[in-house]
Amino acid sequence: MECPIEARGKKDLLLDYCAHALDAREAAEFETHLASCAACKAWTQAHMRTWTLLDDWQPAPVSPDFDRKLYQRIAAEQARLSWWRALWRSLAARPLKPALSLALAGLIVLAGLLFVRPAPPPPVHKAQTQEALDADRIEKALDDVDMLRQLGTSGGSNSETM
Repeated sequence: MECPIEARGKKDLLLDYCAHALDAREAAEFETHLASCAACKAWTQAHMRTWTLLDDWQPAPVSPDFDRKLYQRIAAEQARLSWWRALWRSLAARPLKPALSLALAGLIVLAGLLFVRPAPPPPVHKAQTQEALDADRIEKALDDVDMLRQLGTSGGSNSETM
């Protein structure tokens, strides 16, 4: 027989033997194994001692006024609860489906207002503004130079003809 302590999934055999739940053939086979396996023998002896001690154990008797003392402690604990816990317990006892659905709808509307807004225009950087101004100045300067050339060429031909 394979050792139940070392074999995987066979530890139930030890418990069944200690609980006297094995049939006669399995119990005899396991007792043969116990004669040769010190680990299983020590485990079963310790377990059997524990079962014997539990069988012999007698609980302390319950006092006659146990129920009265218990209900007094429960009442004292309930009186100790703060007002908001008592309120929460009374609210939790009622069905809150209508209020909960209304609160959820309000949260959805609020989320829509907060998160779905038109995008602000892109910020204009100082460098972009400066480049636009420089381009306008250059264009105006080129227009002025072109106008002066036209005046110079037309004025020069008039002065030469005179």
